[in-house]
Amino acid sequence: MEHLEELCFQYCESTEEMKMEKLSTSINYAPCFPTLNRVSILNCNKLTDVTWLILAPNLRFLSIYGCAKMEEILSEEKLGEVTDVVGIPNPKPFMKLETLDLGNLPELKSIYWDTLPFPCLKTICLWWGCPKLEKLPLNSHTTEGNQVTILGREDWWATIEWENEATAGDAFLPSFRTVFK
Repeated sequence: MEHLEELCFQYCESTEEMKMEKLSTSINYAPCFPTLNRVSILNCNKLTDVTWLILAPNLRFLSIYGCAKMEEILSEEKLGEVTDVVGIPNPKPFMKLETLDLGNLPELKSIYWDTLPFPCLKTICLWWGCPKLEKLPLNSHTTEGNQVTILGREDWWATIEWENEATAGDAFLPSFRTVFK
């Protein structure tokens, strides 16, 4: 797996969880997927999160579509279990992420429970079917110096909660582009 660059899961109807087992007692942190830069997860209807992605520090493109029970991308509850696998002291997810592409995730409530720095983020696409996602892990400082485009539906954008209204108006409203009315 040390040279794996792209991973795609499609129609894994019975997969409820993806998890890593601890293989050694080494205290040195080594990512399990050091070269993984593209992940697509399509129609895995029992999957509730993909917290294992914390083990892919060079992830650049993430697409998740049609996962009926996906509640969160990274689970705060499961993060400790995943980081124990390789002994990550302070995980910093999505530091190289450029594109986050989500759609038809009717139960999705959270990408991450707190704000995240996204130094490389260029695009967030929320095409349709994410009615419970009311907060993005962004604030006025998370993408500083980086031009981000947020694609989504107007009705979804109107429901987004921000740390304060200035965040939406000053930082992200100019970044928003409507994909469907």
